[in-house]
Amino acid sequence: MAKELTAIEWRSDQWLFQFGGLRPDNVLEYFSQSPFWDPSSNNAVLKMQTQFNELQHSSYDLKSMVGIEFAVTHQEPPALFIITKFRRSSPTKVVPMTVYYITDGNAYEAPTLYSIVSTRMLSSIKKVEEAFDIARSHAVFHPSTGYMWKETAEQKSARNAALKDLHQQI
Repeated sequence: MAKELTAIEWRSDQWLFQFGGLRPDNVLEYFSQSPFWDPSSNNAVLKMQTQFNELQHSSYDLKSMVGIEFAVTHQEPPALFIITKFRRSSPTKVVPMTVYYITDGNAYEAPTLYSIVSTRMLSSIKKVEEAFDIARSHAVFHPSTGYMWKETAEQKSARNAALKDLHQQI
């Protein structure tokens, strides 16, 4: 099972200072220093294979490789870069696996839709549960009368005043 990295914020001030900040041509190199990087990705394999030869500065076609690859899918330099991790099975078939974003040099893993929806549902259910607990605390049951609401004298007078005002308006 993959490690949960959505709670991690990564930044390398030293790298940013050394290379003069993030640009479209160096953002993947910066990202490769992060814990989000997969060293077995096609990007890493190509970098290692061409590191010390004349192919180093030519453009490569990752589309001809099969496996994991990273690509910058959106950019608003220098503040925002979105990087997507893909699984490529053919030159035309890629499946997005994870989305990462770098904002002002800070790298994050974007949460999945499932985790967002489940968190929102859990917090909603918690609020409904709290409402039922409050309602249950005001209910009283007696075998001869059934369920009734407990009211303090103050609540009862407020309810009666509200009903009186409502009848006067009608």
